[in-house]
Amino acid sequence: MPPPGGAPQGYGAPRPPGPPPGPMGMGPPSSAGMPINMPNMSGPPSTVSGGLAGIPPAGMMAPRVSASGGMPGGPLGPGMQQMGGQPGMGPPQGPGGMHAAAPQGGGMGGPMGGMGAPQGAGGPMGSGMGGPPRPPSTSGRAPGPGMMGGPPQPQPMMGAPGGGGPMGAPGGGGRGMPMGGGPMGGPSARAPGAPPMGGLGGPPMGAPMGAPGGGPPPMMMGGGGGGPPGGMMGGPPPGMRAPMGGPTGMNLGGPPPMMGGPPPIMGGPPPMMGGGGMGPPPGAMGMGMGPPSHGGGGGMGMPPPPGHGPPGGGAHAQGPTASSNSSSQRIDPASIPRPVAPSSSGVIEFATRVSGSSCNPPPAASRFVVRDRGSAGPRYMRSTLSQVPCSADLTAQGAMPLSVMVCPLALPEPDDDQLPVVDMGELVCGPVRCTRCKAYMNPYMRFMSSGKTFVCNFCGTSNATPDHYFCHLGPDGQRRDAYERAELSRGSVEFVATKDYMIRTPMPNSHFFAIEATPSAVASGATASVCACVAKVLDAMPAPERSQVGIATFDSSVHFYSLRPGSTQPHMLIMGNASEPFVPDSAPVIVPLAEHKEALQALLEAIPGMFGAPGRTNECAGGAAIEAAVSALSATGGKVHAFLCTLPTSGLHPLKLRDSAGLKEGDKLNVLNTQDGTLHPFASKAADLQVCIDVSLLAQGYMDVASLSVLTTSTGGTLYQYTPFSPALDHDQVLNDLKWNVVRPQGNEAVMRVRASTGIMVDSYQGAFVRSPGAMTDVYLPAIDCDKAVIAHVRHVDKLSAGADCYLQAALLYSTVDGHRRIRVHTIAMPVVDSVSAMFKGADLDAQTMVLTRRCAANLPGGSLAACREAVTSGIVATLAAYRKYCASQSSAVQLILPEALKLLPLYALSTLKGPGLRDGVRLDDRSMWAAAMMSFPAARVSPLLYARLLPLRPMLDGAQDADEISDGMVLSSEGLEQGGVYLLENGADALLHMDKLVSPELVHALTGAGSYEELCRVPGPVVLLPREERASRALQDLLVKVRMNRSSFGRLRVTRKGDPHEAAFFTSLVEDRSSSGMSYVEYLCQVHRLIQLKMN
Repeated sequence: MPPPGGAPQGYGAPRPPGPPPGPMGMGPPSSAGMPINMPNMSGPPSTVSGGLAGIPPAGMMAPRVSASGGMPGGPLGPGMQQMGGQPGMGPPQGPGGMHAAAPQGGGMGGPMGGMGAPQGAGGPMGSGMGGPPRPPSTSGRAPGPGMMGGPPQPQPMMGAPGGGGPMGAPGGGGRGMPMGGGPMGGPSARAPGAPPMGGLGGPPMGAPMGAPGGGPPPMMMGGGGGGPPGGMMGGPPPGMRAPMGGPTGMNLGGPPPMMGGPPPIMGGPPPMMGGGGMGPPPGAMGMGMGPPSHGGGGGMGMPPPPGHGPPGGGAHAQGPTASSNSSSQRIDPASIPRPVAPSSSGVIEFATRVSGSSCNPPPAASRFVVRDRGSAGPRYMRSTLSQVPCSADLTAQGAMPLSVMVCPLALPEPDDDQLPVVDMGELVCGPVRCTRCKAYMNPYMRFMSSGKTFVCNFCGTSNATPDHYFCHLGPDGQRRDAYERAELSRGSVEFVATKDYMIRTPMPNSHFFAIEATPSAVASGATASVCACVAKVLDAMPAPERSQVGIATFDSSVHFYSLRPGSTQPHMLIMGNASEPFVPDSAPVIVPLAEHKEALQALLEAIPGMFGAPGRTNECAGGAAIEAAVSALSATGGKVHAFLCTLPTSGLHPLKLRDSAGLKEGDKLNVLNTQDGTLHPFASKAADLQVCIDVSLLAQGYMDVASLSVLTTSTGGTLYQYTPFSPALDHDQVLNDLKWNVVRPQGNEAVMRVRASTGIMVDSYQGAFVRSPGAMTDVYLPAIDCDKAVIAHVRHVDKLSAGADCYLQAALLYSTVDGHRRIRVHTIAMPVVDSVSAMFKGADLDAQTMVLTRRCAANLPGGSLAACREAVTSGIVATLAAYRKYCASQSSAVQLILPEALKLLPLYALSTLKGPGLRDGVRLDDRSMWAAAMMSFPAARVSPLLYARLLPLRPMLDGAQDADEISDGMVLSSEGLEQGGVYLLENGADALLHMDKLVSPELVHALTGAGSYEELCRVPGPVVLLPREERASRALQDLLVKVRMNRSSFGRLRVTRKGDPHEAAFFTSLVEDRSSSGMSYVEYLCQVHRLIQLKMN
């Protein structure tokens, strides 16, 4: 604990990022959103039939059944695809867009829309209380006022927008424009030879008449008969950079009914008549869409039923049955924005500040290199709003949380600016701090009176500069040694703590391994596998000269092993009474590693044979063993590694099997609460003793993760699950997880505090930590590592001055594994704004998704699935409705407007709804594991868990693609799967190798050794992918190594086969398809649009 003067604190950190969800620029983004146009039908709804799937527009490929048995349509690609026009049917349409018919009789329709990846960087901000010294530019270019490279050049708009509304009213163009497209049902107009509207190619165009803000005109995908040359929808043409900040919108013929939800509202808001209204905000991109057919069966992306391709129970989309004056056109799902990952070679160089202004960070899961220019990098601190609203009322108007993710020990990229370590010397009292608020010296403190005083940027107090820290000021008012002192020029810095920050010497590196040795554990091979892994990890233990190790086994009793000085054989000490655990004091049970490593390894090798005798009871006293291990470490603190293979049912803290059969959607999830009320006090006691508890589950069935996770989340530990455990498949992962657990960047006996500048304050924290009743502003962490993060929720206590800066500082006081006491300080500066549109410019998708999932995970125990699902959807609807109301009020009422920075928010919300936390039919342990992961993981780990990466392997395995590069990820839909294809689906935690049933026998044999796919399906037990001599096998193994290094996670690999649970898990992960887990991505966007319209009305 820190001394009364107040000391730093900190917690959590992310793994190295994977491929980016989408490219991101670094210049200030536009304030606009992205409209996706969903035009109205010109006839009354009762006369229109058809729906989402129907006759493709002229010039398009005819519908086809995908190789995997998916829905008709072309394969999905990462880019935006164009859809041609279809003259003579329905209202006029622009090239690349289309108008889909409403359901006949206004029946059930489905929602749809689109979005893209966040991009852009924050604009200039005020100087506030003095900015950091600006080092010379190394980029070789000067940032422009808009995007990097200069402002967009205006260009006249060609063609008349429109055609989206009834009676030829403009569907997304500017006010006062001619009615676009031609008469009802007439062909769409496009200048001969004009290129199709296929991407965000070229610079944004001049504002159409009446466009808000005088920005570029709406991009119409399915607008009227004309459009700007070069096209303005989809993605940018090759070699061109997409402009940032355009709104995303979608014209809808009235609010579409919600699929799978409440019945459709009859007589909803009518389509705009006569005048089309204002166009979407500048840079808008639209996409013609309509609700899916009521009676058409399938739906976009719905997988076919089991036995006929991907499981999911869907049917093929049906064609139209419309009368002669109606139309039905199919929407290309590839045109909706998605987190498409660029190739692995695309590394972003991100400077935290440019020209004295903060920048919006790149996606958390992307590959980027951080240049610290006076503000901490996004790996360490990531705010939900990079531009802070000036008041609480403005925050409420934006309907977005104001929170910051803190990962103080985040694992940096090798090319990142290295974190400097500052040693002030033992003769001083540690780092220079504000005498009032105890904030640490940072680049934003202003030095006055020729350097004799400095003004704190957090509380405004004037402090006398210590004599040893004095330096004269230069002509620019900055200290002459600003570039020589890391704390004055870098946002992240680590100080060597003096004795004033210690109440005892740093604790030794102590580990206690408690291994289950019941007959079931020995028979499954788990005991032997764990012992072998622990023996190897002893060789990789950091700082072995100051490490201590203890080993215990347990069944119905607990067995300690003592090594006396000079003895080579361990002595077993048995604790028979598991109801009152204790640690024998007759001999040491924790011994120095350097002196006894060989004896410990010999003991671990002998343990499986010691408990192989038949006739023993199968009772497990796991709770008593963990409590005894904590008692053994009570004097020094340390880490307990508990390996459980069966449910602990005897001794202290017994658990029983809890059944969730008959649990309905609206029922309270009380089974996700711990069933043993003594676990919470026990975990708090362990945290007070500076003992961290890690739990690994190597079981074959139910283990009550909800109860055991209390031990890890309260002590800063990690919960691992290998259920069902197979030594052949999981041994390597257990070894890698255990080795990473002991060697990763981590600290012990830590305490963290997040400070905020005047006008805001930290209201609460969320994460895996302990809160002391006497210090509610601090977070206590017996252990902290790079794979955990804490969220600090911030609120206003006073109104801020627009144009100034506000500041947040996270300080972590911790002990390193090699015995040093350090203070790691991260400081970020954010501009204060006074408009909702500026707030949305600085919105951070990854941080907001973390807040969304963490709140959902916190509400699951004792809540209901229905309430949690409603909270997810209502949260994003409130945010998007706020953007519509305050930033895009002039846009057409039939457009779904998505802010540029949050285009993927509905997709991530849908992924959350279809994930193991909220979907039906999930085992209790899997639901609890998801909640525990969401409560501790940083942003770089959360994004891949929501939207996994799907890699096509056939080109690489056939030799057509270089195996040295990881290919781009595919859209998570079964429509993109090809006949005979091989795919790897990975999310950083698990990996699934999926082979189509028509895959060539030669490839099956090269990868698995089986003669054909049919023979592979008949192999009993799980399939083990062993390295083989064939070139395809070597290429696959090399790819797995690259993916695991990229994720900093081993990722347990499974091979899917027809009819097995892994195949169902593979298709369940294709979140953009309609399945038993929920509606498709297109349908969910329509539901979101309908709810926004209802909220606006």
